[in-house]
Amino acid sequence: MCDDGDECTTDECEEDTGCINKEISCDDYDECTDDTCDSLIGCINTYKWCDDDDKCTEDSCDEDTGCVFTPVNCDDYNECTEDSCDSDRGCIYEDVDCDDDDMCTTDSCHYANGCEHEEVICMSDNNCLVNSCDSDKGCTESELSCDDNDACTIDGCDPDTGCTNIERVCNDHNECTVDECFPDSGCHYTYFKCEPENACEYAHCNRETGCYSDPVDCDDYDECTIDTCNPDASGPDEACEYETVDCDDDDECTTDYCCPVLGCKHEDVECETTSACQTASCDPESGCVYEDVDCEDDDKCYEYECDDDIGCLSYLIDCDDGNECTDDSCDPEVGCVNDERDCTGSSKCFEYDCSPEHGCTKTDVHCDDYDVCTDDCCNHDTGCEYTDVDCDDYNECTTEECVSKAGCVYTQVICNDNDACTDDSCSPSEGCTTTPVDCDDDNKCTDDTCDSEYGCSNIFIDCNDYDYCTIDRCFPCSGCSNQPVDCNDYNECTDDHCSRNEGCVYTNVVCDDYNMCTNDVCLSDSGCEYKDVGPCFCDDDNACTEDTCDPTVGCVNINKVCDDSDPCTEDYCDRRHGCIYEPTEC
Repeated sequence: MCDDGDECTTDECEEDTGCINKEISCDDYDECTDDTCDSLIGCINTYKWCDDDDKCTEDSCDEDTGCVFTPVNCDDYNECTEDSCDSDRGCIYEDVDCDDDDMCTTDSCHYANGCEHEEVICMSDNNCLVNSCDSDKGCTESELSCDDNDACTIDGCDPDTGCTNIERVCNDHNECTVDECFPDSGCHYTYFKCEPENACEYAHCNRETGCYSDPVDCDDYDECTIDTCNPDASGPDEACEYETVDCDDDDECTTDYCCPVLGCKHEDVECETTSACQTASCDPESGCVYEDVDCEDDDKCYEYECDDDIGCLSYLIDCDDGNECTDDSCDPEVGCVNDERDCTGSSKCFEYDCSPEHGCTKTDVHCDDYDVCTDDCCNHDTGCEYTDVDCDDYNECTTEECVSKAGCVYTQVICNDNDACTDDSCSPSEGCTTTPVDCDDDNKCTDDTCDSEYGCSNIFIDCNDYDYCTIDRCFPCSGCSNQPVDCNDYNECTDDHCSRNEGCVYTNVVCDDYNMCTNDVCLSDSGCEYKDVGPCFCDDDNACTEDTCDPTVGCVNINKVCDDSDPCTEDYCDRRHGCIYEPTEC
């Protein structure tokens, strides 16, 4: 028989030469294994450990080329960070400094555009000051000059309205002078002589009353006639002449008529509109004018329209982009904002990602090093941990080792009965003894059997229960473990549940109280909140409207009616001050 007891040779016998023991090839044509041969058990193909201790590479193995070290991509696609990599620490993201040392800009950073510098607008509540901006100091103020170089005005300044140039009243309280004002020199008072207009009058001047005469009394006590005296008449009874007064003031905004007691009367024309989307006013030349109300506002979070009954309406726009990987909100200046959602977690036993359909996801880190000589576990703080298997059988007559594919292997020192299922012991007094091999490797994760030719077999059991709602693992001390997956993402804005076929599913909570006067938001730590928008929300900065909020339609801005029922005032509305009742001649 040509068996040389060496598992690393093939044993043959030829008639001419006798026994031939040829060395076998253990090459498995896999560059990811170290190929060796043990004379007792044969070929051993041990997986290579590809780790270059560089956190800037992803380490893997290709069966054709061997170990592969691929550079890590540290680009976080954020223009507000400078991205680099350190071999000990991995990816490093440092904030970009956007300060342009200019006090006249507001500096910020946008993740897509990088540094942005918005011009500061210098404003003051005092209209008597001129506002400007200095790059080193910021906003500054200087006094406004209101001098209009006109001696016929009194120049001043009102903090609310700005410069005032009030017409100077030149009155010396002497009815016997002509009171005038010249822009270069100011008031002038010139005496005049009272001349009679015709032979029917005697002219005089009184300081308090001015010119007066002793005419023929032609007064018919009717303010709707012009009473005159004809000096060429035949006598006092025939001298008086009466001409009808023309009360037309050439103003389309008044109704003109004459009252015998009071004379000409000019009553304001009432210009009314039946639509809340129009304003009615009066033009002295053309009469009633109707203009459409402008409902547009600078807030880009609303759409605007006008209702004939209610007036201006505004509606919140829908900023939901249908992507569960973004937090959707609205900025009044730019409109919809969809910021990328942060799905990172603290455990190193999970890989975190985000799906546009389901939102944040996490999957187990694969810690299997394909080496049965190590116990593979995962620590939430440090990640994968590998502990060497203890193969010591406490038998001084055996040598023990661990093979990455087969596990613990026990080799007899001398005694061998060619039965792999017996332990051939060595005793100085008794000689070789054989006892059944104990194939139990104290590992609940293997199925332990024995073959008389090959010996112990410790085959890993399959713990997969094909349920995505459990974490399937095997612990050497206890065996299979199918622990429920914790789908809690600690976000009160999602309903968390687990599907046996899909795993964790996160459904967004819908926060809508169907009240247009509340701001409906969802906070990850507390859930839905409905905040009253407050009185300022519907304020359109127009003192001519009554601003309220209707839970069904939202903001309602109804025009005020400025009417004090006084024919001696002109009633109108100013956007800043509200209703104004200006006295008129009556």
